[in-house]
Amino acid sequence: MKYITIPLITIFFLSCQNTPAVKERMIGFHPNQAAQDLGWHLGTQQAVDVVIALDEAWAANDYETMKTMFVDTLTITTPDGNVFKNFEDFKKYEQAQGSSEWEFLYAYSIDINPKIGGEHVQAGFLITTTQPDGTKSKKRFHESYFVSQGKIVYLNQYEQKVLE
Repeated sequence: MKYITIPLITIFFLSCQNTPAVKERMIGFHPNQAAQDLGWHLGTQQAVDVVIALDEAWAANDYETMKTMFVDTLTITTPDGNVFKNFEDFKKYEQAQGSSEWEFLYAYSIDINPKIGGEHVQAGFLITTTQPDGTKSKKRFHESYFVSQGKIVYLNQYEQKVLE
């Protein structure tokens, strides 16, 4: 009886302890009214790694690998307002843009609801474009990705000219 009573008393005592609830760290707000109570959370390195891998394939002009990194129902919006709903049309657009070099400056992931999956990865680049006449221009690019289950669902691109 003694061997049963002591563990039961210990379990009862521990269950009565008042441990403070750990509140998740939430910051900011979201424009979607249904998400107002959720805030933003830090995302994961895995979502950032998807964007890093895309950048590596893009730098190598490896469009076949790039295509596998997007869902079939993708949406890509470029800074000039073009919206692409399939990778092949985006590929044609990209190939017609001329040559560019870029420096990958930053990437981070935020998540509006860690319990349901999908993360918003933000990435920044400094892009140098060479025109057919040889002149070069620089732009800052900010890209906003939504990554879910290791695939990019959408990509929105924004640009800002760099004044020399």
